[in-house]
Amino acid sequence: MRKKVNRVLLVDDDEDANFIQEKIIRKNDFAETIDKVCNGVEALEYLNDCIKGKHALPEIIFLDLNMPRMDGWSFIDKYNLLDEKVRKKIELIILTSSINPDDAERAKQTPEVKGYKTKFLNSEQLNEILRIMPA
Repeated sequence: MRKKVNRVLLVDDDEDANFIQEKIIRKNDFAETIDKVCNGVEALEYLNDCIKGKHALPEIIFLDLNMPRMDGWSFIDKYNLLDEKVRKKIELIILTSSINPDDAERAKQTPEVKGYKTKFLNSEQLNEILRIMPA
């Protein structure tokens, strides 16, 4: 099992949630670098900056579903337009407070989504994610 990931991107409009998630990730020594954006539009801009070489691609994107400007599902639609070589380097995990069973089912039916977690992450979930990560 891998010890930690190099870079994580948190995509969530809730600054408090991002703060808490970052604390949990740091406490568990899960990632070297943690970046945060507030919606799907900013996440796509971030990924385009990565593609241009401004910084490394995240290995994991933790994606909220309910956000202004561009929600998680719309982000996934646009994300799928990125080069497949880029998408293969990223594990996309929904991290939401949604209790709507339709969201969980839709996530299962969406091949790009590698996991569906409810806020807030915990040690067990992070270890589970590390187990599915490529070496």
